[in-house]
Amino acid sequence: MLWMGVAFGVALALAVVVLAAEGTDTKSIGVALQVTARWSFLLFWLAYAGGAMATLFGPALAPLAGRGRAFGLAFAAAHLVHIGLVVWLYRILNQLPLPGPLSAFFAIGVVWTYLLAALSFGGLSKVLGPRLWRWLRFVGMNYILLAFARDFVPSLIHLGTVHQGLWHAMAYLLFAAMSVAAPVLVFAATARRRWGMRQVPA
Repeated sequence: MLWMGVAFGVALALAVVVLAAEGTDTKSIGVALQVTARWSFLLFWLAYAGGAMATLFGPALAPLAGRGRAFGLAFAAAHLVHIGLVVWLYRILNQLPLPGPLSAFFAIGVVWTYLLAALSFGGLSKVLGPRLWRWLRFVGMNYILLAFARDFVPSLIHLGTVHQGLWHAMAYLLFAAMSVAAPVLVFAATARRRWGMRQVPA
């Protein structure tokens, strides 16, 4: 719960700082959305790939191992601020901020976020059984990752065509690269574990 509170507090503080400095028009809310999305993504990325990083890069990253649930719940808590900003923007515009199909795509990612968070409490995942829980977690986590990648990667390509500056390009480049790297790291860590098991003498 502490992790969730801190993650939510940081997201709220980031949004307040942006809006206090830039104002509360639609452009400023858009900036706050970008900032809170990146904070949420960092927490999600650690939930998704933290264990793989610990497996691949050794003791220095050992504290990340086994913390997937904590990072995942922190992500869900922080993302509430981002969702609140989306709702605020919708109220100002009186229409969906994004085209209907794209809004639905991201809304499904939100459903997966809070479904997985809810199932992680009270032993609900155990009721589902390990096989179904692993399947739900795999599908949900990868859908959420795809939703983030859908935001970061095309936006990076678009930035290259409108010349918005090196800082903006780097801001998207880092997160786009992390979106692509996450499943690669998990695949590599899984392969390493399986290879290690094969090397253990019978």
